[in-house]
Amino acid sequence: MTFVKFNPNKTTLLERGAEAPNEELQKSYDESTYAWQPGMQMPCGTPNKLRITKSSLGNYGWCPYAYKMNHIYKLKQEENEDMVRGTNVHNIVEYFWDAVRDVKDDAVELLEKGEKRQAKNLLYSVIPKPPQPYLLGEEEVINQWFEWQWNRFVITEGVDWMATGNEVSAHAKLDVEVDGEVYPVHLRGFIDTIFPDGDGGSILMELKTGKWTNRKAKSMREEMQFYKLMLEEGGYVKYLPVTHWAWEFPRGWANGGTKAEWELEDTSVRKTSYAPKTVMNNIKKLVKAHITDSFEPTPKQWRGKDGETGSNCHYCSYMDICPAWSADELEE
Repeated sequence: MTFVKFNPNKTTLLERGAEAPNEELQKSYDESTYAWQPGMQMPCGTPNKLRITKSSLGNYGWCPYAYKMNHIYKLKQEENEDMVRGTNVHNIVEYFWDAVRDVKDDAVELLEKGEKRQAKNLLYSVIPKPPQPYLLGEEEVINQWFEWQWNRFVITEGVDWMATGNEVSAHAKLDVEVDGEVYPVHLRGFIDTIFPDGDGGSILMELKTGKWTNRKAKSMREEMQFYKLMLEEGGYVKYLPVTHWAWEFPRGWANGGTKAEWELEDTSVRKTSYAPKTVMNNIKKLVKAHITDSFEPTPKQWRGKDGETGSNCHYCSYMDICPAWSADELEE
């Protein structure tokens, strides 16, 4: 099947480059690499440092061997439907928050006049259509996502509704202590959207196009804490303090998920308090894996709602070269 790929934005995230906010963080980024080892130096003699993103940290937790193949050896993963669908939806959301500025005030006026349908249609009109119809259900996901934005618009009457940050390029330097030694690392990532909390703080929002289950809340908190850490350590005063984080799963019902869901959490409450320590421990584990060159395969299994057994290996592009799988097992 030929996938429909549609990006109405002027550039892709990859084409935007480093986009560091100042020379210090740009220099730190230039000195960083995923393929870091202790003692590595740049041609000029400057020490290299490990580059860590939210995705690379998550990939290491998913399977260290897959992390090594992907981030250190840079072996390409097979592009699948989930990847294409997710990219198409994220492209539309990024475009929406830039384009909707031009019609937002008019939509507020229509809402104040009681013309809700016209206001909704006006906001929806900024969402572009691909030259060919989507093939992977993107339109259904986009419509669900838009319904949530429309509900927010009605409740807030447009006040503090707009995103103050859209695919924010974030960088930070961090010193990590492992076994008594301190190693500098560089944190890098794009934050989907940032919203004002109405009281001088910010809400970080992550968009996911996969399934939702309540068990995912823990991993989502850790992802959001990584973003929060970047903003704090990188000195992004414009977005500080981060008082809340949130996530949207407009396709949360898919693949055995429970339902389309979005959640908002206060970063200061007890159920989120473990996240800073957990994320720092995960970063330390990744640094130590590079120091010891330890990236062993870690197959994981779980039982789905239908009783079938799932595994992270089912989603891996490197099974044919993974030492955890023999030729007989692969054939089976």
